[in-house]
Amino acid sequence: MIGTQTKGTIMVLLSAVFFGLLPFFAIKTYAEGFDVSNLLLYRFSFAFVLIGLFCIYKKISIRINKKQFFLLLILAFVGTMMTTYTLFLSYQYISSGLASTLHFVYPIITIVFAGIIYKEKFTLKKLTALFLSIIGIALLSLGGGAAINATGVLWALVSGLFYAIYILCMANPELRKISPYSVAFWIFGISAILFFGKCFFTNNINTNPGILSIFYIVNLSFWSTFLSVVLFYMGMKHTGPGNASLLSTLEPLTGVMVGVFVFNDVMDLKSSLAILLILTSVFMVMQNNKKPNYRMLFIKLTPRRLRRA
Repeated sequence: MIGTQTKGTIMVLLSAVFFGLLPFFAIKTYAEGFDVSNLLLYRFSFAFVLIGLFCIYKKISIRINKKQFFLLLILAFVGTMMTTYTLFLSYQYISSGLASTLHFVYPIITIVFAGIIYKEKFTLKKLTALFLSIIGIALLSLGGGAAINATGVLWALVSGLFYAIYILCMANPELRKISPYSVAFWIFGISAILFFGKCFFTNNINTNPGILSIFYIVNLSFWSTFLSVVLFYMGMKHTGPGNASLLSTLEPLTGVMVGVFVFNDVMDLKSSLAILLILTSVFMVMQNNKKPNYRMLFIKLTPRRLRRA
């Protein structure tokens, strides 16, 4: 029988693989005439419908209290809207592989915050795994040879900061009382409304999408949104936010593999070494069986009025 730690590890790894397909679908959709805001509007709208239908089929309750709603509202704005918007924006300035790897500054931030807020121990194994993953990500970032645009680099790094905050907030004990499907339902719905508002007030809503663009967006919504978010949330309950961040370094590897097998990119020595280092860090995390001690993040970070029941 698979243990909870192993089960959580598998979930987070699968989530990373599906997240790694995100640049592929996004760039394909851009080629069909979509901008960032419209792509994200359609993405979260479709994902919202998918999770809604799933909740109806499984008879999953989507009821939440006021406190949970405020937490989800903050998550949707900071962790979903701002993270995805800045990351997708970076795809327009730098290569998707470079953007995705630069986005992975978030494990560094998450590990530090998890140690301070959730009291996760900075073990030698975890620090070694973190170091190896950082070196691997750095090698991937330098492996493409493409011209580096400072604006694109900045947006990718900012997306990593927002995502680190998102991960830590998702581990909030109040949200752990809710079904992960219910959490995804509200986050997708709120995110869709936020992007609709942005497109509406800028008078920039794409009302005539093509069949091919819909195909890419539906795949983006299912594999790299609905399924990946739910798997990550469920897996993080067993692995902890710090470990989940390290395991998610498999995401840029997916982008590399797609480039090699789909676009016939050449795998150089530097990229191969990066993959080896990141996989080593993943295996080291898989051997870590200690149960994290969660503490409430929002008690320390949110205003008093939001902490009242």
